[in-house]
Amino acid sequence: MVIAQFELYGISHILPLILTVVGAVLMVRLMRSDISEALKTRVRYVFGGLLIFAVLMDPVLAFMRWGTGEMGWEIFWNSTLPLYLCDVVSVVAALALFTRNYKLVEVAYLWGLAGTVQGLLTPTLAYDWNTLDYYNFFLQHSGVPIAAVTLVWGMGIAPRQGAFKRIVIWSWTYMAIVMGINFLIRQNYGFLSGKPDFPTMFDYMGDYPYYLITLQVIAFTFYYLLLKVAPRYEVGKI
Repeated sequence: MVIAQFELYGISHILPLILTVVGAVLMVRLMRSDISEALKTRVRYVFGGLLIFAVLMDPVLAFMRWGTGEMGWEIFWNSTLPLYLCDVVSVVAALALFTRNYKLVEVAYLWGLAGTVQGLLTPTLAYDWNTLDYYNFFLQHSGVPIAAVTLVWGMGIAPRQGAFKRIVIWSWTYMAIVMGINFLIRQNYGFLSGKPDFPTMFDYMGDYPYYLITLQVIAFTFYYLLLKVAPRYEVGKI
């Protein structure tokens, strides 16, 4: 079977971008509507379940494509462990949808819009619309920004005082843990040990390891701006 290769900003890329915006608008309107809280809860749980499903499907799809031989296990170890930021924030966003915990919402909001959107705009994706990999990728990378917008603007769970400091600490913690794992297993999760082979925004951030500094400056700037535009937390509001 001939596998169509993904084209950056081709129709199979533009369409998910449009659907992401439409999905975010619809989810915000749904959560702000007068429908029953029971229905809203079911929607939240289904949405969160889909995000976790997308993360769990990565290794499954790798084994389906490459088998369980040497190649399949090599792909498993070097690309499907849930260590990319987008994997971590998918799980965090799902838990935030389940629990409505404001600290989880802060991470989902800031990592989802400052981080996962980058992966949505410049996907590290080789396969096109005629593969399950394509749909799973956009389920996750479109789902996270939609969840982030839904949590903050749809459900009204605003980041609280100290959110910037907390997210910086969480970002450094993530980088330290994943860089340590990369060193131990000799991989490049989070692209913290080298740039991806696909064209991405990393290409404009300098050489390794200096692009990690540029990355942090850009990320922290986006955190600051996203907190500025987020709804204000009201004292006494849950």
